[in-house]
Amino acid sequence: MGQIRTKIDGHIAWLLFDRPDKLNAMTIDSWREMGEALTALGKESEVRVLILAGEGRAFLAGHDVNEMREHSRAFAAGTYKPADLHEGQKMLQETTRLIRKLRFPVIAAVHGFAVGAGCEVTVACDLVVAAEGAKFGFPEVNVGVTITNGGTFLLPRKIGLARAREMAYTGEFIDAEEALAMGLVNRVVPEDRLRDEAEALARRIASRAPMAVQLHKTMIDRGLEATLETMLAFETEALVMTAVTDDHIEGVNAFFEKREPDFKGV
Repeated sequence: MGQIRTKIDGHIAWLLFDRPDKLNAMTIDSWREMGEALTALGKESEVRVLILAGEGRAFLAGHDVNEMREHSRAFAAGTYKPADLHEGQKMLQETTRLIRKLRFPVIAAVHGFAVGAGCEVTVACDLVVAAEGAKFGFPEVNVGVTITNGGTFLLPRKIGLARAREMAYTGEFIDAEEALAMGLVNRVVPEDRLRDEAEALARRIASRAPMAVQLHKTMIDRGLEATLETMLAFETEALVMTAVTDDHIEGVNAFFEKREPDFKGV
């Protein structure tokens, strides 16, 4: 019925783009569903890592061009106005805010196409596991619109200004290996192992002390815009917060007892 599905397996949650007949191209309704799903998952206290993946032949092949055509025709007819587009944009951009605000890391498991909106979602995630043959790109200039959803903020921070400008200005796609070399992707794996590899990475992260992982996500994000002195102060406060936890005691004890720690998140 919906275009977004979620499931939870212990400490790992999945959000699946489920419109395979359209290569998971998003609509305004899809963005609304995604925002609701992310909000709900953020309230699940046991979740420590979220994986985003696409059903069918693609991760997420942009925004639905049929809906874009309807909007452009409605603009011309005067029945769809800039204020309406602003409202739609709020739903799109809220998904990026939610991904970054989630207390736990988010991994994109990308196969097929992650272009336009799909690449915007990808760069919003903490980590990316890509299948061999996956394609990434921002083709917005080819249809006369601009990148949204935080893409122009996040992309240069991941791959550098020169490469971000080239992708934005040309609208050309890059493959998984090139994305890996640029730093857009963390690892490239055979497509038949994509979800297994993404889950294995998620489970490794989930086995670490949750508060420390969560604070690292916040600290690295804050560090993108803060001064060194601000981050030194933040690091001190974060260290104090974690040093007094039961998980810190468990981690130290496990080290000396030569066993795997059992972190509880407290």
